[in-house]
Amino acid sequence: MLAGAATAGRRIGLVTGVHIAWAPLPAAETDGPVGTAVLARALTSLGGEPVVLTDDWCGPVVDACLAAAGCGPAVVVGRAATEDDVRTAVSALDLGALVAVERLGPNRSGRVLTMRAVDITASTAPLHAAFLAPGVPTGAVGDGGNEIGMGVVPPEVVAAAVAHGAEIACRTPVDHLVVAGTSNWGCYGVVAALARAVPDRADRLLALLTPDLDAALLSAAVAAGGIDGVTGEPAPSVDGIAVADYADLFPALVRLARA
Repeated sequence: MLAGAATAGRRIGLVTGVHIAWAPLPAAETDGPVGTAVLARALTSLGGEPVVLTDDWCGPVVDACLAAAGCGPAVVVGRAATEDDVRTAVSALDLGALVAVERLGPNRSGRVLTMRAVDITASTAPLHAAFLAPGVPTGAVGDGGNEIGMGVVPPEVVAAAVAHGAEIACRTPVDHLVVAGTSNWGCYGVVAALARAVPDRADRLLALLTPDLDAALLSAAVAAGGIDGVTGEPAPSVDGIAVADYADLFPALVRLARA
């Protein structure tokens, strides 16, 4: 889906950003914007035109990551936007594909809940509505069951896998779902898969999978006010995992992509 759209020069929507409302200083979390920025760079390398969408709470962190990755700013949707507003705006983009990265969506009751079951519906623009429109291939990257795309996972599976799973499970489906330990990691896996799918661009794509780039983007996110989505602290970590603790992920993905 992504390789075909990008190599055809199509515009590809990337939706990200989670507002951590329960933190001492509520802000966007570091998981999602970092991986989205790397994925945007990868799609550009393939000839695609990534368009990142987020909402106003998350805009500064998302833009900081995109700038650090050498990409243009995001399209920011106000939290007061309606579902019709979102559908109209996204339809006008004429997308070849649409992918959510660590973007929460509504549960069976239409409420958006964090992993702690904190209701953040009021501070979350209804970007999930874009994924319900016909005609655009959709994908998602998530890690907790409450993200856009998890609607393809049986609710009982989410309920058994995570705390508050029965309550937080997102009902919004996508055509293709990637589940990973963190959504940033899932994006890196997608980049590795793109390298296998488009071998003549593999060197350029795999050059993006480095701990140095990940750390630089994470630092940019924190400098812009981003926080760890598990600890709630403005630290160089993702979901409670320090950046140095997963540095071996990058050479492992490169090896798999070249195998």
